[in-house]
Amino acid sequence: MNILDAIQTGLSELLSHKLRSMLTMLGVIFGVAAVIAMVSIGEGAKQEALAQIRLMGIDVVHVRRAIVSGELLDKAQERSPYGLKYSDAGAIQAVCTFAKRVVPLREVYADVKVGEKPMPVKVVGTTAGYAAVSRSNVLRGRFLTDMDIAQNSPVCVLGAAAKRDLFGFDNPIGETVKIGGRLLKVVGVMEPKEIGSAKALSALRDLNSDIYIPITMSLVDFQIYSQQAMPTTLPALRALAAKMLSTQSRGKSPITEIIVQVDSDTATVPTASVIRSLLDRSHRGIRDYEIIIPAELLKQSQQTQRIFNIVMAAIASISLLVGGIGIMNIMLATVTQRTREIGVRRCIGATKWDIIRQFMLEALVITCLGGLIGVALGVGGARAISIYAHWNTVVSMQAIIVSFGVSGLVGVVFGLYPAVRAASVDPIEALRYS
Repeated sequence: MNILDAIQTGLSELLSHKLRSMLTMLGVIFGVAAVIAMVSIGEGAKQEALAQIRLMGIDVVHVRRAIVSGELLDKAQERSPYGLKYSDAGAIQAVCTFAKRVVPLREVYADVKVGEKPMPVKVVGTTAGYAAVSRSNVLRGRFLTDMDIAQNSPVCVLGAAAKRDLFGFDNPIGETVKIGGRLLKVVGVMEPKEIGSAKALSALRDLNSDIYIPITMSLVDFQIYSQQAMPTTLPALRALAAKMLSTQSRGKSPITEIIVQVDSDTATVPTASVIRSLLDRSHRGIRDYEIIIPAELLKQSQQTQRIFNIVMAAIASISLLVGGIGIMNIMLATVTQRTREIGVRRCIGATKWDIIRQFMLEALVITCLGGLIGVALGVGGARAISIYAHWNTVVSMQAIIVSFGVSGLVGVVFGLYPAVRAASVDPIEALRYS
């Protein structure tokens, strides 16, 4: 009997016992489908996390304001009442002379008005280097300049979503918007940035809805407008503005974040250590800030992905093991059921190897059919998850090949003993079997 005849015999045996064959293949089907679906989900999450980490930049260090509560609150109010300050950015710039850019940010919320209808937005006060450290490009016009920062110019740059909400399809360059009581001229519009369907990192925010203004303006003007006891007379208002414009007062102004860009990702950890030592001294031991290193987040994401893959492989291996035990059980039953057939084949010239090959191929037919069905279910399941659960999934050809190969290996391993047992049957005793 050649290989094709053995495969045909195996298929005939499967078709003659359809329900038994399907139940036998279920373990392999579910094991292969689970491997493909789970690996697709994990790969999709990995790709999304990596994309978001790269959006943050792997050559930067983020220093962010942290909320102090509980027992540390009283100490924080005494030792570091302003939290992360504008002067901290200057101190980091002075100490970290190797840094390419040190960019402070101050996020405030204000109503923006174009026409009559006001809309709440997040206004980000920053410097000229922000576009570079955030990997953002200008679509129209220009970004903020050092001159804008120095002169506290009444200008702003719109994110892609903010431009769409305020101006629709019109060109906003040169137009005026009213933000927090100030009239600002639009000098630029940013390109859209793709964040992802579900942000994997809480450290990453949607940049498209932001409006950028000079940080000097956010430190002064938007503090004045947020005063609860606003001066009612013009001289008093001017006096307050002059006071807040002073270098000392501006240095104590709280900010949201400081982004430090270095030459490479290998320099981020030493830079973070220097920044932490500097801020611990200036904040007098109060950790009212947090340091985020995207390069370290990238390593953690890769490590988490490896652990996830190991766990998924273990779960799928259990499913395939159960399926293999079922195959061995059925093949042993088949050997007993076909004992007389085995004796006839041996008497007409079939060797032990012919019998082993026949039953091994029949076991392979079962597992390979189960593997093919499992591949189809796994790919379809990953697609369904992507459509209905809105999770990003990536079907890996490597996962398909490995899972299908393992299913074939299961057929070989668990079909070997029944095949050897069939070949060891005495032909004379087999002919007497009824």
